[in-house]
Amino acid sequence: MKSFETNKIFLEDLLEGIVKDLDSSIRKLPISNLTVDSREVNKGSIFFALEGNSQDGNYFIDEALSKGASIILSDKLRNKEKNVIFIPNLKKIVGKISSRFYGDPSKEMETFLVTGTNGKTTCVEMLSKIIKLLGKKSGYISTIGNSLEEENLKKKENLTTPDSIELQRLLFEMRKKDTEIVVVEASSHGLHQSRLQGIKVDTAILTSFSQDHLDYHKNIDNYAKAKKRLFIDLKPNVSILNIDNKFGSALYKELKLKKERRKVFSLSNKEAADFEYTFSRDSEGSILVNLSSSFGSHYFTLNTVSSALASNVVCAVASLLVKGIELSEVYPLFKDLKFPKGRMELISINSKDKCFVDYAHTPEALEKSLLELREAFNGNIWCIFGCGGNRDKSKRPLMGKIAEKLSDNLVITNDNPRNEEEMEIINQIMLETKNNSSIKIIKDRELAIGFCLKKIAEDSQSNILLIAGKGHEQYQEVQGKKIPFRDVDIVNSFLKPI
Repeated sequence: MKSFETNKIFLEDLLEGIVKDLDSSIRKLPISNLTVDSREVNKGSIFFALEGNSQDGNYFIDEALSKGASIILSDKLRNKEKNVIFIPNLKKIVGKISSRFYGDPSKEMETFLVTGTNGKTTCVEMLSKIIKLLGKKSGYISTIGNSLEEENLKKKENLTTPDSIELQRLLFEMRKKDTEIVVVEASSHGLHQSRLQGIKVDTAILTSFSQDHLDYHKNIDNYAKAKKRLFIDLKPNVSILNIDNKFGSALYKELKLKKERRKVFSLSNKEAADFEYTFSRDSEGSILVNLSSSFGSHYFTLNTVSSALASNVVCAVASLLVKGIELSEVYPLFKDLKFPKGRMELISINSKDKCFVDYAHTPEALEKSLLELREAFNGNIWCIFGCGGNRDKSKRPLMGKIAEKLSDNLVITNDNPRNEEEMEIINQIMLETKNNSSIKIIKDRELAIGFCLKKIAEDSQSNILLIAGKGHEQYQEVQGKKIPFRDVDIVNSFLKPI
C-alpha cells in the first residue's frame, strides 16, 4: 500500500471496498492530510465529520470545504454533493482509512495491545523495557506518553489517548525508524469509539477488570463489552488473560470455545491456569516472582512492594514466552527496571517513614495498594485521596469505605474536582464511612499533604503515607482550568531543608 510520504495516494486507494460507485471525477483526487478537526483542514485534506459526545463535526462541513478540503466523509446523510460522502458507521472505518493512508504500518511490526481496568500503563511500559533489554527496537503508546526507545514522541496535547488518525501516524513514525515491536495501551474509551480499528493485533493482553468509567459506559456490562472488543472484534492472534476476575475468567472460556484458530492463555495466582504465579517478599519489601507454565519455571525479582504491579509484569513476561522469546539472560536485570511514574512511586521521608504516590483511582486499586502497604511494612498507614469530578459517582462511597477500613489515619481531599462542587464530592465519599469524626477533611490537596507530613514528622513511630488518585498527573483540573500540580513535587517541596 502506498503512503502519503512515499507515493501519491488517491481517494480511490483509501476508499476501495468501502464506498461503491465512487464518482469518476473524484477517484484520482490526491490526498495529503486526514483530520477530524476542521481547524487542521487544508488543501488536499479529507475531513471526517463525526458526531461526538460534546460536538458534532457535521456542523463544520462548510468551514472545511471553504478551507480547501478535497473530500468530506460524514456519518450523517445530507443532500447529494460530489465532495461530501455519507458512510454509515464511519467511526468504525476511520482507523482503516488512516491505516491505508500511512501505508498499513502495524503490518510491518509485531504488535501487543494491552487493556484492563488497572495495570495497562505499567504492562505497556514494562513490556517495552523488557523488549529493549533483549536488544530489540521497541516503542509504546500509552496514556502517560508515547515513546520510541525511551525517547518521547510528540503527541497532540489535548488528547490522552490518540484518535485513529494520530494513532496510525505514531505507528508510521515508529515503522519509519525501523521499530520491530510496538506496545499500545487500549483504553475502554478507545475501544468503544473504534479508535484501534485498522491495527493488526498480534497479541492482546487483559491485566485486570473491575469497576471504572461508569460515568461514560453507564453500567458495568457496557464497560465489559468495550474491553471485549479487543479480543473479539480486533481478532488478535494470541490472547493473554488474567483470570483472577470474573470477566477475565468468562472471556477465557468463551474464547477457548471459539472455532477460530487463535491461541488463548490464562494467567492466575489463585487457580490452575496456563501460567501460574506466586509472590514472596525479600527483607527490603521487593517482590520475588515464581512463574510456572508449559514454557518452564521462571524466577525474577522486581523492585516494588506492589503485587498488582508485579502481576502486570507477569502478563508482559507471559506474552513474550508465548512468542517463543528466551528471557533467562535478562531476568537478573528485572530488579533494576523502573516502574512508570506515579505507580506506587516511593519517596523516602526519613529512616523510619515512607511515602508512596499511586494512581489508584478505583475501589479495587485503592484497596490493593493499602493492603500491599499493610503487608509490606510495620507502622501506621496514612491515606490521602479524593475522587475526580464529572466522573463515576458510584465509586466514591466505596472508596471512602475502603480507605477508612484499611488506613489508620485518613485525610479526604480534592482530586480533580473539574466542574463539580468540592464538598459535594467529599460528602459522597463519606456516605459509607462509619467514624466521620476521625476523618480529616482538607480540601486543598497541597495543605492535606503538608498536614500529613507534619504529623508523621512529629510521631516517633514508623509511618507509611499513601497519596492516591493522581499518580503521574501534572495538574489539577478545577472549573475548566488545569493548574500545575504533581503529588511527588509537592511532597519533595515539604521535605526540602529550610
